[in-house]
This record gives sequence, C-alpha cells and structure tokens, in this order.
Amino acid sequence: MLRAMRDGAKKGLLKYFLLGTLVMAAGGLVLTDVGGFFRGGGVSNNVVAKGKNIEIGTQRFNNTVSRILSRQGMTPQEAYGKGIINQILNNEIQNLILTSQSREMGLYISDDTVMEQIAQIAEPMAQEGVSKTDALRNFLANQRISEGEFIQAIRQEMSNSIFRGALISNAATISDAQAQDIYQYRNETRSLKGFTLTNQYAEITAEPTEENLQKYYTANKPDYAIAERRDITIATLKREMLQDKVDITENDLKDYYDDNIDSYKKPTRYKLQQAILDRQTEAQDIVKSVESGKSLKEAVTKVAGNASPYLGENLFNEKEILEELAKDVAKAEAGQTIGPIQSALGWHVVKLVETVKPTTEPFDKVKDNIRKILLEETIEEEFVTLSNDIDDRLAGGDALDDIVKETGLTTADYTNINQLGMNTDNKDVLKSFEKDRVKILENAFDYDEKEVSPVLEMSDGSYAFIRINRVQPQGFKEFATVKDALEKRWLAEQKSLANKQRAEEAFAALESGQSLDDVAKKYSAKIVTLSGIKRAEPPKAPLSFLSLPSVFAAPKDKPVKLDIQDGFMLAQVTAINLPDIKDAAKDIESLKKETSEILPQETIGQYINTLAKQNNVKINDRVLQELYGTNQSN
Repeated sequence: MLRAMRDGAKKGLLKYFLLGTLVMAAGGLVLTDVGGFFRGGGVSNNVVAKGKNIEIGTQRFNNTVSRILSRQGMTPQEAYGKGIINQILNNEIQNLILTSQSREMGLYISDDTVMEQIAQIAEPMAQEGVSKTDALRNFLANQRISEGEFIQAIRQEMSNSIFRGALISNAATISDAQAQDIYQYRNETRSLKGFTLTNQYAEITAEPTEENLQKYYTANKPDYAIAERRDITIATLKREMLQDKVDITENDLKDYYDDNIDSYKKPTRYKLQQAILDRQTEAQDIVKSVESGKSLKEAVTKVAGNASPYLGENLFNEKEILEELAKDVAKAEAGQTIGPIQSALGWHVVKLVETVKPTTEPFDKVKDNIRKILLEETIEEEFVTLSNDIDDRLAGGDALDDIVKETGLTTADYTNINQLGMNTDNKDVLKSFEKDRVKILENAFDYDEKEVSPVLEMSDGSYAFIRINRVQPQGFKEFATVKDALEKRWLAEQKSLANKQRAEEAFAALESGQSLDDVAKKYSAKIVTLSGIKRAEPPKAPLSFLSLPSVFAAPKDKPVKLDIQDGFMLAQVTAINLPDIKDAAKDIESLKKETSEILPQETIGQYINTLAKQNNVKINDRVLQELYGTNQSN
C-alpha cells in the first residue's frame, strides 16, 4: 500500500480535483452513509461528532452546512428532514478518518506541492484583466472559505486522494461466473404470503398515571431540552475611525522622500527588441537581413517562416538582462544589432532601440503617493496600538461602555441567540458576519455572563470584542407543558411493546408447526399474497426496504417475522425464482463493467467503516436534532 502511495505521488498518476469537489459541495452533492456507523452518545453539547483523533465542533460544522446549502435555497431544517445534514456529517467524518490514517502511515504533502496545486486550480479561473490571485480570492469569497481553510482542504484532499488510490490499486474486476451469480442475485424474485400485526390494533390494559408520566418524563428529559441562549454585544474597531485623527505634515512627506531616495531613482534602462532562435545559422541570416534594412520582426518572419521567435520590444534595466547579453548591450549604440549570442535559451539577436539615462522622480510628483503610504502606516500603527490598549483595559476591568464612548467603537446587540447564531424566531442574526461566524460564536459561548472576549481579528481587517450580556442556560420544558405529548408517546410505546409480544407469540406458533391460516385466524388477521418481489425495487405495502433483507434470507416455506411500518408481518416465502442467464449476455457484460467501477468505492467504504468502528466514532444525535430539527426549542 505504501509503495502504491509513493508511486502515485512520484509518477503523478493521480489527478486532484479539489476545485470540482468544492463546487459540488456548494451544489449540495454529498456522500451517502457508508455502513451506518454514526450512532451512539456521550458527546458534549459543543461537538456533533467525536472519536479517536476526530472531533467536529458545532460552529465549524454549521459553517460547512451553511456553505453547502447556500446555493440550494434550502434551509437547514429542510436538509435535516431529507437526511442531507447527516450526509454532510458523514462526508466530513470520512475525510477526517482518511486524513488521520494517511498521517499515521507517513503520507505528507509538502508546502511546495500544495502551492503548485493551488496555481493549477487558479489557472483556468483567471480571465483577461483578472490575475490568478484575484480570481482565486473571488472564488474563495463566493464559497465562504478562508485562505487557511482552502489550503488545509487542498492538503487534505491531495493526501486523501493518494491514500484512496493506494487503497483501490489492487481492486480487481470480476469473472464471468461471478457476474452471472450477481445477475441472478439481483434479479431473483420471490413470492410471499402472510398477515400483519400492527401497533394500532394491539390492546393494552393500563392507562398512564401521573406517576408513570413523571417517571417517563424524567427518563426522556433530554428530548425536551431548551437550547442555551445568550445576549451579546459586538463592539468593532475599524481603521476608518482613525482616518481624521492622523495628521501628515509636509515635513513628514519630505523626510520620508529623503530617507527613501534610492527607491525613487531609476537606473539606466535599455529599450530592446529581441528574437531567440534554435539554430545559429538562422540567427546569422536574421542579422544580415536586419543590416540590409529590414526590421527585426520582418527579418525573423522571412528567415524562420513565422514571427513566433520575435519577442517584441521591452524596457529592461541592467539586472533584468541576461548575463550573456549585458556587456554587449551596455556598450552598444542606439539602432545597433547585437548577436548572435548563445544562452541556455538559444541564439539571441538583439536590437538596441534606445538607452534611457538614469533619473530621479521629483518630490512634487511622488508626494501624494507618499502621503498615502504614511497615512496607511500611521493608521495601522495606531490601529494596532489602540486595539491592544482596549484589550488591556478590558482585562484590567474597565467597562466596555466607557471605552466605546472614549474611542468611538461601533456596537451592535444580538439577543437570544443559540450556538448557531439563530434567535428565537429562527432568524440568522449573524448573517452579516458569515466569514467570522465561527470565531464570534466560539467566544460568545466560551465566556461567562458580563465577561468580554479578547480582541478578535475579523476577516475584513477590523478588530472586535464580544461582551456576554446575559446567559440563559440550557433548560427543559416543564412537565405540564408536555404532559399531553408524553401521554400520547407513552401509549404509543406501550402499544408497540404489546404488539411485539403478540408478534413473538404468533411467530412461535408458526415455528411449532401451526399453519399460517390458523395463526392468522387466531389474531383475526387477513392473509395477503405478494409476488414478483425484487431486492432493488420498491416493494408493495406492507413491506418496506427494511423488510427485504429478511425476505431474501428466508428459506422457502419457513416462517419469517418481518419489520414493517407500525408493526410486523408474519409470513412464508412460497416461491423463489432465479432468472435464466442464457439470454442475458449483454446485461451480464454491462454488469461486469458496472461492478468494476463500484468495487473500488465499496473497498473504500468498507475500509472507512472498519476504521470508524475502531476509532469509536459517535455523533450527537440530540445536538443535531436541537440545531436542525424542524421543531426547535426556543
């Protein structure tokens, strides 16, 4: 495996499509649950998933959720209802597991390799008038990803891609016999007859007492939790606040000019036309053609057959000219042709168009630019000094309100927010702070009531302080307010238990040799017959997809107890039909191709599932329900 990793990295056999991955994520495409290993409890309120070397906090996970759902016009509650939230969490955990495992195996992507990959990603983004840097920055802004997160994601995706490649490098195709077996397995049909016992018709004798409900409420109290909420003030210090407080004098400008005079001096420069040829003979012919009166471009086109070796006309200083050409250029006269001269690039023919003498830009021409420089430097210095001073004063016990009055900090109050920045009306009150949401919420919920956070550097370059005005601790709905719902739930569970008991009794009767008809008659149930049942097709009621594995595992004419919605089905498989493979050659060949594509993903899925179990990965279902459930507690 490690050899495959090294080969993949060394030979460049693997391609990295992080940009595509990010775009897909923004479109809502996520991986499906592999093996259903996200179960269990014991995770704190600030964590949605935890395991060995894995921890995903609520704020950072919600940042990912917001980014993915932003382009879909879908609310988190809708996504939760459709299972997308769990799929996103699944994807995050899978990536972290692979990253952790690749590190343990010594796989590391160097900074140079990461930077090279970023350059490749940025290349197609750049358009006329837009640099690669600006294009990439715009992309990150649109995707709501910081540069640090992007670099981390690049490194993680590259290492994970190499790891996946090594993992599936030996995934083999299947044989004809295996393909035939799979074809028959997939297209096998079964017939079934049986009867249903639903919770709805199960009889219970007891009615819930007040004491029963009180105990039931205590046992299920976490289901009736009210999320912790806080009131905060965000005080912001921006550079614009210092704009009018900075005074730059004429003497300041002149002193800066004198101190940095060398930067305003322009050395001797040479305006050159240049052509680079592969062969010396062509270069010599071009020189002769220029000396006969043709321009360098005309001469290149005539001798080479096209103008591509001609590099045009540009202005160079001495340090920018190749060492092989520098001396000859320095002593040439305007209009003189130099060459052919050989360098590592080929044979050069150069024409000196003009020698521009050294100059010094006058003070009056550059002083406006100097003013901007000094203004920015002074504001930045005072900005940092003031933010540190405010931080020290707050740590020393000074009141934030007093500091606001003295310094002109802007403030904004946000009330009743939960750990996702949502108020009791389920409105996102921190939407304008999207890029800084995580750090704001982390500090808002890390400090106690009346405390002020340390200074926070925001994504727009400003500084902020978070004061916690009020803390409403996590609580629980009062028993009286949920009593009716508790009673319905208690009755439903009692019916479910009673129905399970009678289903077990009915199944025991069938196993003892009693006929299906006799047992059904005992429970006043009607026999139903289902035929043409397939593994991969939606079954007819009362069966569900959850029932199918048991249907296809049951021996013919033997009793089987099936889980169905709201109860059980007691049944027997009456017929098992395997398709004939004689006329299925095309389907089997197509199946071989399909399976060869699926096998690598199955391999990865099984591997990740095993690691997840070994790492004891658990998710906090209660927190997910609290944060994204359609009936959020206020």
